[in-house]
Amino acid sequence: MLKIAVIILLLALGFLATKYLDEKAQKKVFVGFAIAFGAAVVLLMAFELFR
Repeated sequence: MLKIAVIILLLALGFLATKYLDEKAQKKVFVGFAIAFGAAVVLLMAFELFR
């Protein structure tokens, strides 16, 4: 659970940092964050299932 909380906290900080970017860059960063978040969730689930 701590791993998930840290990932969510880091992604939230990243979303707050995007306020200073223009709209086109924001879209790219949001897509990147969504991919990173999805990959992190899948990897965490996979590691927990293998344990």
